[in-house]
Amino acid sequence: MQASLFRKFDLFAELDDRELASVAAVAKTRRYNKDDVVFHADESGDVFCLIREGQVKVTMISPEGKEIILRMFGPGEFFGEMSLLDDEPRSATVVATEPLDVVTIWRSDFLTILQENFSIARKVLAELSRRLRKMSNRIESLATMDVYGRLARFFLDLAKESGISLDNGYVSVTRPTHQAIANTIGTSRETVSRLIHDLMRQDLLLSEGKTIYLRKSALDQFRAEL
Repeated sequence: MQASLFRKFDLFAELDDRELASVAAVAKTRRYNKDDVVFHADESGDVFCLIREGQVKVTMISPEGKEIILRMFGPGEFFGEMSLLDDEPRSATVVATEPLDVVTIWRSDFLTILQENFSIARKVLAELSRRLRKMSNRIESLATMDVYGRLARFFLDLAKESGISLDNGYVSVTRPTHQAIANTIGTSRETVSRLIHDLMRQDLLLSEGKTIYLRKSALDQFRAEL
């Protein structure tokens, strides 16, 4: 695998050519189709994954048999590091939501990279802390907010993480399915559809194809209400 590929990942941005070459020497590429399972919860974890192209959802199944989406990851992001660090089974199932191309690194090689490159170890720890903070906020939302508040926070997080600010007063984001939103904020697809239609009637949100356009004033309103 070409070392230049890894310069596209923020995780490896601070490495020199020699260090990048050492990472490239132990990395492999895997491809998955839409709806393929990358790994299941409770499996042993032996591979670290970085997304080149595509998207995955990290999910768990509730005692009632309902899917709960914990997180979505896209190009440039990584997953699968927890089991490599604590030597415990996978904590969740990861599924490709579209054709997926990932770079994989085996546990022993990944741990060696962390030991030899403090900048990578620091970025992994910083990302783990960020995810923990986000999960804490989500638990707070589920415990204290009504469905509208949880949907508002969902859109705020989506705009912050992947939104593109436009000159026409909107922020564009890739449109998740209503079911995916429902599984993320702990409600039904019908409720999500109803609330989104309400936002559209208020001209706070537009939906075209695979894109949602969030009015910037709506995002300001969401922040004020939360």
